[in-house]
Amino acid sequence: MNQKHTYKKILSLILAAVIILSSMLSVYACTEEIKTKNEETRRILAEEIVEVARSQIGFYESSINKFSTWYYGYENETSWCTIFVSWCADQIGAMSTAVPKRSACLSMKLWFERRGEFYPVDSYYLPQKGDIVFINTEVDGTDNIHHTEIITEDGFTIANDTICVNCIGGNTSDINYNGTEYVTEKVRPVLGDKAEIVGYAHPSYEKSDSLMGDYYSFKDDHSSDFSKLIYSKLLSFLLKFEELFNEMNKALRAPIIKTEDSEPQSIVLF
Repeated sequence: MNQKHTYKKILSLILAAVIILSSMLSVYACTEEIKTKNEETRRILAEEIVEVARSQIGFYESSINKFSTWYYGYENETSWCTIFVSWCADQIGAMSTAVPKRSACLSMKLWFERRGEFYPVDSYYLPQKGDIVFINTEVDGTDNIHHTEIITEDGFTIANDTICVNCIGGNTSDINYNGTEYVTEKVRPVLGDKAEIVGYAHPSYEKSDSLMGDYYSFKDDHSSDFSKLIYSKLLSFLLKFEELFNEMNKALRAPIIKTEDSEPQSIVLF
């Protein structure tokens, strides 16, 4: 085997490997950039949904109101705390992509659960602004859900010596706990005898802005095929390299033809 030709093949394979690795690094850098943009998008939309909810504070009307009419398309008497959350999401263009259109708390909770975006209160999850909180208003120690609201601040707060979360919700009492048909901002106890929180949903608001891309959907929809492609290319490269290595080693170990001025010998490189 021509050793010069063998070395050229080796250099070609090394160059191919460099190109593949460079491509992988470029893809990684691109996805990290998209991820950063999506995180910024999520923060912006989380702030927007809170502001929309806050703009409705003080709203008072019967169970037949603009929220229930928006949901059903006609006047219908119904509980509307979950509808209020969906309505707020719709105002920022995040309904169905990040928050479902639902009228029942449990249905909304199951929607997030199926997406892996629901966190029970005992999961040590730290709630974030724009999250959805699910509440047991009967405070009976079970995980039954009767009410849902939007979290207005990151993390927890302390009120009356109790760890709480700040929320805005509809179809609830006023700040003095009168009535049930208001939009109100309150603190909800997380721990203690009056603990109401069952869990939190962390909506993927970044999926609501197509201009920013969608790192998570891209990863879910394409990274499997992309990874298979990269793995197959690397495997093919390694197999070819191993084959060429064996051929080269075999050639270099072969005896050199005797000349008038030299003795037969073998060259062992590896």
